[in-house]
Amino acid sequence: SRALLGCVFAGLLFLSGAASAYVLSFSPAAQDIGLGSVATVEVRISDVAPEPPGSPGGLGDYDFEVVYDPAIITFYKATDAGALGLAVGLDVAFLAPGRLNLSAFSLEAPDDLLALQSDSMLLLTLAFTGIAPGTSSLLFENVTLGDVLGTPRTPSSRNGSITVLPAAVPE
Repeated sequence: SRALLGCVFAGLLFLSGAASAYVLSFSPAAQDIGLGSVATVEVRISDVAPEPPGSPGGLGDYDFEVVYDPAIITFYKATDAGALGLAVGLDVAFLAPGRLNLSAFSLEAPDDLLALQSDSMLLLTLAFTGIAPGTSSLLFENVTLGDVLGTPRTPSSRNGSITVLPAAVPE
């Protein structure tokens, strides 16, 4: 019976870790723009429902890096979508060429924050300007997410890309 109890406990730990995976993604995942044009990309999060059962779920804080090719696109601006309600708003820091750190922390009470959120939501919007022809990947790195109580959540991500098309040559 002790071995059976150990297996059940290990299974619950495995399932709770797998069920708590929040997913960050770019939308659209891929897009083409002209040289000198601006690409707007949403950063979305999904699977923030209360998993495992008994946990509060939701999103209370985030801190992650977006990595891109600075020879192809340049960062223009970031706009907070207000998904964390009353918050220490979106902080954008340039860590190195082609590397942004984005973070925010909610000041809302957990129940109030959960009432504002859904299982899939927009966190912020990024804008990049195309400066040279080519394709730049958009990657999430060093991701830290917390639920409405600040409990760390296991993140996963879906990367994206922006392709800058060469300028049309007049005939």
